[in-house]
Amino acid sequence: MTSYRIPNYLRASWLIFPLDDGTSPRVLMPMPGGVDANVVPYAACWWQAVPAHIDLEFLFKECRNPARGLSDDDYAAAAEELGVDVPAIQAVAEVETSGEAFDESGRPRILFERHYFHRRTDGRHAATHPRISNARAGGYGKFSAQYAKLEEAYRLAPEAALRAASWGRFQIMGDNFKAAGFASVEAFVLAMTRSEAEHLMAFTRFVKNNKRMLAALRKHDWAAFAAAYNGPGYRKNSYDTKLEAAHRRFLSEAEKAAKPAQPGSGKGLP
Repeated sequence: MTSYRIPNYLRASWLIFPLDDGTSPRVLMPMPGGVDANVVPYAACWWQAVPAHIDLEFLFKECRNPARGLSDDDYAAAAEELGVDVPAIQAVAEVETSGEAFDESGRPRILFERHYFHRRTDGRHAATHPRISNARAGGYGKFSAQYAKLEEAYRLAPEAALRAASWGRFQIMGDNFKAAGFASVEAFVLAMTRSEAEHLMAFTRFVKNNKRMLAALRKHDWAAFAAAYNGPGYRKNSYDTKLEAAHRRFLSEAEKAAKPAQPGSGKGLP
């Protein structure tokens, strides 16, 4: 069976292809639930309990097939747990990633923060790797360059690298893995690769563990929420005003959707 392939469900070999984003060559993984002759069945290996040792090399070598999208029920459950309105959560998701939780290769969207890595490694890599280690924030570059930066940092200090990036739909810093409900940053990152629902659950726990942040979200105090969620420099990117505008838009859409159909139009009547 080594040369026999049925696309999507049975695969006997990995398809290796080059990429131009600076990371190592990656392999195309089967769709969720598929069976591959060379690996453990996807569903069986992916949804198992988190192992004691988590190897995240696949971030730089494989395309993933995460479960994308959030349902109305997902949002409603999170809103109920936090005691907030659904549009408030939707606004954060929209402003953080414009609704895109994963990149074109199925990996969680990330933003690498060089100053976090610098601090976590005591600046010992700043001289030889200035692109990824600097005492000052900035130097982000293009979105397509983020995983190349992460891989460069990962080769030097894996845990510090993972903690120095923000992850997924809600761009939670790896450094906040405990507040998001995880025992390790590796477990947090592994969850971020699985599904958008995992991103929402991590966001819910993260906000719930910060009373100031939770209170601000409930009150729609966007400046206070922005300061707690994004740091004191939030004004540089007008983070609070973007949140307010997005919330207003989602709230308006929800109100329109909730309005009953107007009777008396006569359309469709004989």
